[in-house]
Amino acid sequence: MTIKKPDQVLPSSPTSTPSMMPMNIPDTSIRGEAHSQILENRGIRFLHKKATPCPNIKRLDDDSHEPNCPICDDNGWFYYYQNNITGMFVSNSLQKIFERQGIWEIGSAIVSLPTEYSDGTEADFNTYDQLTVLDYEVRMWEIKEYQPTANGFQQLRYPITHVEYLSAVIGGVLKVFVQGTDFNVVDGKIQWLGGHTPPYNPARQVGEVYTVSYFANPVYNVVQTLRELRVTQEMVNGVKQAVRLPQEVLVKRDFLPNGSEKVGGP
Repeated sequence: MTIKKPDQVLPSSPTSTPSMMPMNIPDTSIRGEAHSQILENRGIRFLHKKATPCPNIKRLDDDSHEPNCPICDDNGWFYYYQNNITGMFVSNSLQKIFERQGIWEIGSAIVSLPTEYSDGTEADFNTYDQLTVLDYEVRMWEIKEYQPTANGFQQLRYPITHVEYLSAVIGGVLKVFVQGTDFNVVDGKIQWLGGHTPPYNPARQVGEVYTVSYFANPVYNVVQTLRELRVTQEMVNGVKQAVRLPQEVLVKRDFLPNGSEKVGGP
């Protein structure tokens, strides 16, 4: 039996729906003002903190930084300036990051940022700067040891927006603590209420270990500036002037230690 050639266009299968996105997305950042407008209209808000090495060091030759430094929160860096800026995650694909920079790490992403802060002042970025996403929250967890303080406060790694779950195993029984009954969230910290705290052994100076699942704004550290000095020329009143173009930075979810890493936290 001879098989006839198809004489009509067959309907596409349910799984071959064409993509609404183009195969290649052009780089609009080369058009500085237009790209800045895209970031302003479609981007999300970041709090940018400028970093610099902590000078609380006794000797430079051995880098003997004060281990309990109150200036830099024990991580060797402190932030001297902060401002709001609107930017956009242009890639959080591990493959794309590897192709561009040879770095393949979970939690890495590329952020595109304009040349100015939201108030119009010039913005620049450098290694170990910090970007906090203000427009959404992520769920995190920590395991802590209860430590009594004068005001009942206990700090987690990031400022808390709200606690979803907190529990401890006391005498072999799982005890769930309830926000508003056993503790409150004040200024981004847990504040234990009197008579509702986990047990504490003053003789051994050891508190009960508890686990907490909470929501906070994600924090990213700048690990590399990808397009640091991007400058073009524009005609202004018949005269060429140098104009900066939008920047791109490679960021990674916050990995620096801080004071909360101590037993019980500050």
